[in-house]
Amino acid sequence: MKTLTALLICAIAVPALALTTTPRPGDRIGVLRISDRFAYGAEQTVASTIQNDLRRELRDLGFKAFDARITYDDLLRRGPGDADYYVEVVSAYAAGRPVGAMGVAIDGLAVEVGVVVSNVAAEVRLYDGRTLNLVERYDLAKKSTAVVPTGIGIAGRSIFAAIMLPFVQWGQNRSAAHEVAHQAALRIAGR
Repeated sequence: MKTLTALLICAIAVPALALTTTPRPGDRIGVLRISDRFAYGAEQTVASTIQNDLRRELRDLGFKAFDARITYDDLLRRGPGDADYYVEVVSAYAAGRPVGAMGVAIDGLAVEVGVVVSNVAAEVRLYDGRTLNLVERYDLAKKSTAVVPTGIGIAGRSIFAAIMLPFVQWGQNRSAAHEVAHQAALRIAGR
């Protein structure tokens, strides 16, 4: 009886494990478009950066990655396409803030240098291209810290002007998003 039970368990477990496959180099992977659920501009930018970089990273790892030109919801309505797998960036989060700064002024010219911390997180899902079933889900994050100029100022006898440099935080978010896309490609490739 024990032998029969053990054989029955093996007979069920082995085929069940065989159904879960991971992508191999040469597989076609469609990177799905970003859903309209991203209302905040920073989320859209980060998700778009991850999506575009993910295609490039997957190609570098030997996959035939392409822009699927549809969202996951559209794919469900239309049915499976010509990809072996589909990848979707489900959610993205980006936050950046200066945690400290110091300003220096000499003869009417001022520069502020700060420590900027950026956090980027994303959920990436991998779907089977034939059944559209979820194969794997990845929660990825990257924290980036850099010392960068955050503002400049010009002063004279009768004028003073200061310009903040918010694009520095945007650059930090973008850099972290590139790293998240790299992490996602490595996880999809099983590395």
